[in-house]
Amino acid sequence: MTTAELPPEIKPKTFGILAVAAAFLGLLSVLVGPAIRDAIVPPPPANQQLAETILSLKQHITAKLKKTPPPTETPRQRFSPQELPYTLSLALAAVAIIGGAVSYLRREDHRYAYVACGVGTLTLVWHAFILALAVALVCVILHHVLPDALS
Repeated sequence: MTTAELPPEIKPKTFGILAVAAAFLGLLSVLVGPAIRDAIVPPPPANQQLAETILSLKQHITAKLKKTPPPTETPRQRFSPQELPYTLSLALAAVAIIGGAVSYLRREDHRYAYVACGVGTLTLVWHAFILALAVALVCVILHHVLPDALS
């Protein structure tokens, strides 16, 4: 038998398949997770959020003017449903990249490693894109609200 006729060594693709699944779940979590979260746990109405924000600003401004310590804020929850899709997608992206690297190092089928690392990186890039978009939006708002102060 020549080397061309030898059957290829069949290796289990466990890490590669799990990494690809984690990568696509992470990407799905960051893209549609906020919509699912809002359907399950609806956010409070906008006028209620605005009223709470204005009230807290008023309390902080009066505390500054009277030179008294600001009112103590209620402690935040350790688990926030608003941050769950983003936290979950970051964790799954990390699992995907690590799983893809382990799959590559174990010499499993490299296509799984490439897909897992690529989609995991795409999830991280999407997070960076959302952050950059938010910063650009804040800059545009500040430029229109305070045009003389920024130039």
